[in-house]
Amino acid sequence: MASDLSILAEVLVISSLIILSLGYFFSSKAHIIFGKKFPVKIGHNLNIIGWLLLGFFWWIQVEHYILINDPANGFFCALAMPFFGYLAIHEYLSIRWNANYEPLRWLAAMTVVAGGIYFFVERVPILSGWLIQIVAEQSIWILNSFDIPTSLGNLDYGDGSKYYRPASNHEEVQIAIEGDEWRNPDSVSVTIVLACTALQSMIIFVGGVVCTKAPADRRFYAFLATVPAIYLLNLIRNAVVIWLTYEHIWGDETFFYAHGVLGKIGSLIALVFLAIAVFHFLPEMQDSILGVIDLPLRKAPDGLRGLPFAKGMPSQVAYLLVTGLVLFPFGFFSKSVEEQGFDSNLPLESMYTLSIILLLVSCFLLYFYRDPERKIESGIVSPADGLVQRAEIKSGMVRLSIFMNVHNVHVNRSPFDGKVLSIKHKSGGYLPAFYKDSDKNERLMTKIETSIGVMKVIQIAGVLVRRIVSYVKPGIEVTKGERIGLIHFGSRVDLSFESAGIEILVKKGDRVLAGQQLAEYTPMSSLSVTEKLFEAPKRILSKLQATQSDE
Repeated sequence: MASDLSILAEVLVISSLIILSLGYFFSSKAHIIFGKKFPVKIGHNLNIIGWLLLGFFWWIQVEHYILINDPANGFFCALAMPFFGYLAIHEYLSIRWNANYEPLRWLAAMTVVAGGIYFFVERVPILSGWLIQIVAEQSIWILNSFDIPTSLGNLDYGDGSKYYRPASNHEEVQIAIEGDEWRNPDSVSVTIVLACTALQSMIIFVGGVVCTKAPADRRFYAFLATVPAIYLLNLIRNAVVIWLTYEHIWGDETFFYAHGVLGKIGSLIALVFLAIAVFHFLPEMQDSILGVIDLPLRKAPDGLRGLPFAKGMPSQVAYLLVTGLVLFPFGFFSKSVEEQGFDSNLPLESMYTLSIILLLVSCFLLYFYRDPERKIESGIVSPADGLVQRAEIKSGMVRLSIFMNVHNVHVNRSPFDGKVLSIKHKSGGYLPAFYKDSDKNERLMTKIETSIGVMKVIQIAGVLVRRIVSYVKPGIEVTKGERIGLIHFGSRVDLSFESAGIEILVKKGDRVLAGQQLAEYTPMSSLSVTEKLFEAPKRILSKLQATQSDE
């Protein structure tokens, strides 16, 4: 890794684990420290930061895997940012909903315990070297027990300090395995490194067991059922890989098949059975894991919303964002890789260009599909954000048109309390919504019966995408300001209703927000006797005109 990023990587991983541990503590309940109250949301905010920092740390590791020509592991490192970003989103939802999600807290605690142990051992070569030495000695003991004479070379600490070394330097502590006289001279050399100790697998189970809320005796039994078994099975795995490789069973590809195929398949099968064993003693741990898997199914409490984006936003937006985030680190490190003299088989510069395009497009789409809260004012309110194109009374009807430009919020709302009578779709053209002839465009008309008469909310499609989405169905009650639909990209919303007792408060050219008052209704009951004498004929005439109106 480039030296200027080594320190950054250390800062990211250490700070992420510290912040996640603090987040776990503060998210459990409100705390009072030195007379100051720390609400639960402080913990969730810390977790958001911790998850994102951990994602950035793994992003930085992509360069190393490019340099050793291991794009598969590089892909998993690049995928860390979308994954940890997704966890951060759920921490945000916990704040928004004022509700803890225990499986997510369990995952944070497990990450701190497992990650803390692994990163500490990895960064202290004298510790990792001690563990590697023990595992190597016990692995060859198995071979020697079967009369396969095997010995060890010297423990190689590499360059740098034995007491602390940034993992980003990728100077692995290792020990060579000598096959003595039985080794095929054409076989590749095998060395034992930290990854061969099964430390990763063991600490995952340790972290999961320690952080599960269960009686101590059951957690102890779960530990005994898994960690010693993992250690023993790993010794057998190492011995088999060494024997197959040095016997040169499958020629030059022997190590790949022994280590990368048989070894990994065997490890996976073993982990499945070990997981079953630990779930027998700790069903609570199984519940936590299933809870993490079920994060996409997490629902908002009644009356609360999730993320501030429109219902009906295409799922492709998320796919574009994730793809851009995964491709970005590969392209970002293209120049650094080239400067180090490595010629990658990956089209790194093209990946960088594509990632920038995808990220820009996805950011634009997220902005377009935003759905912020709006203040709902009194009277008859605007069904949409945008520019007032028409505000008039004609033939006993109030007619309002609001043009939504591409930068406006495109979620539409009910202008008044009422009951949905009908929803009618009408085919038509796809002219720009600001054209006069756009009245002939495709549209969706929602009729709402209100206390002041029937209101028609007409969603008109524009030139782009041409899709109108309705959130409501005939027969349901809607409240003023409630979201009733969405129009994709440039479009218009028309609103019409009887003009009797109505005063329009906006004019052509005004810019309005959904929920902003457009008109005011004055009921007859609020008028004096004299005012009623003058107003009654006007309203009767207005209703007659409205009845005769075509729309």
